Amino acid sequence: MNIGWTEFLVIAMIGLIVFGPERLPEMAAQFAKFIKTMRAKASEATAELTGSVDTKAVTDIAKDLRGLTPRGLTTKAVSSAAGLAGLSDSPKSPASRPAKVNPVFDPDAT
Repeated sequence: MNIGWTEFLVIAMIGLIVFGPERLPEMAAQFAKFIKTMRAKASEATAELTGSVDTKAVTDIAKDLRGLTPRGLTTKAVSSAAGLAGLSDSPKSPASRPAKVNPVFDPDAT
């Protein structure tokens, strides 16, 4: 929560008008106690959730989900299709590769 000095001053002025100068310190103390209680409850809930979660299972699921990107799915599909077709990912020897032929450039055709 980002409350600047101007916002804090406006809230204090409204509190002073609504509750009066006699009850304002009492209300501020009750508000501080409420905030402290809520932070303690949030910490307890976080600790309980952290303790009840199997971290190994979560990390395994996270690893599986990282591959579910369009690039990862495409790579898997291409590699499995290449494996089914009997193609290998290893580069061919230079002798078995077809020679690159440079296209003929005709300046008159452009």
